[in-house]
Amino acid sequence: MPVEFSEYRCKRKYKSGSHKFPLFRLILLGLALLLAYYLGFFSMVVEMLPLPGADDASDKPSWKVTCEKHSGTAFDLDGNIGQCSWIVRDSMVELPNSFLRYVASLRRGSASSIHWVAPVGDFSKALFVLHEDSVSSAYLHIPMADSSLVWIDASTGCRFPGLCPKQPLGWSSLSISDDFDFSGQEALLAMDKLRGIGEAPVRPILSGKVLATGKDSLGYFVEIDHGYNVTSKMSGLFRYDKDSVSFEPGSWVDLHTLVGRIAPRDSSAIYLTIRRNGHFVRWNEFFAESHPVDSAKISKFKEQIGL
Repeated sequence: MPVEFSEYRCKRKYKSGSHKFPLFRLILLGLALLLAYYLGFFSMVVEMLPLPGADDASDKPSWKVTCEKHSGTAFDLDGNIGQCSWIVRDSMVELPNSFLRYVASLRRGSASSIHWVAPVGDFSKALFVLHEDSVSSAYLHIPMADSSLVWIDASTGCRFPGLCPKQPLGWSSLSISDDFDFSGQEALLAMDKLRGIGEAPVRPILSGKVLATGKDSLGYFVEIDHGYNVTSKMSGLFRYDKDSVSFEPGSWVDLHTLVGRIAPRDSSAIYLTIRRNGHFVRWNEFFAESHPVDSAKISKFKEQIGL
């Protein structure tokens, strides 16, 4: 009897597409991470890593090295204060910042000296800069309420560099009461009204070139171009002092030039119009922009730094 053979095929084992979720291992891993967190392991690792942009303090050059790198001479002062000084002649390339280069450009003689005075811990933030030329000038680096720093001319109290307007009215020998009004009348839309004692002298708010003179409904007037797109017009003048200056257009006047007086009454006024870039600017605002720090704060700052 013939025997028939057939091919034997074993049964295939099919693997399931799903895996058992390793829940127990994940629980152990989570407990280990939680324990490492409470033990402060991650904080220690972060502290060991170098932060972006942070340099090792030991790699930073000292303020003296920085000073000498820019051809300056370093001096130690009291109270952890340092000074870097330069003798400036023809070249200003070695000065480390634009402010010092600007100050150096103001020299009148063939050579001048500049002194940068700052805390040794942060020598880039100066307390003041002293410029010794034919005259000495000090510029204070005073912090404002918003922590910004402004340069102030120590002699004038003005923001430096920039325009430094002066009060246009001088005073007679008569006393001025505490309630004396000098602030002007806000009701006047195109000019400020400044009050003073009769016959008080009137001088320009800034030096400049006379544009026009004449007489209008308010009295005599003088209009001056101060440069920097700033002009002023003073009206209501009682008279000119023709002996001191010629008031022809093109004449140059400075802060000491007497352009007129106010009327000879116990209390009188002049009218002041300031225009910047063609737009009217209030005197109080114009003055406040150039004097961002009052005299009391300047005096306190000088006392703190021992100037």
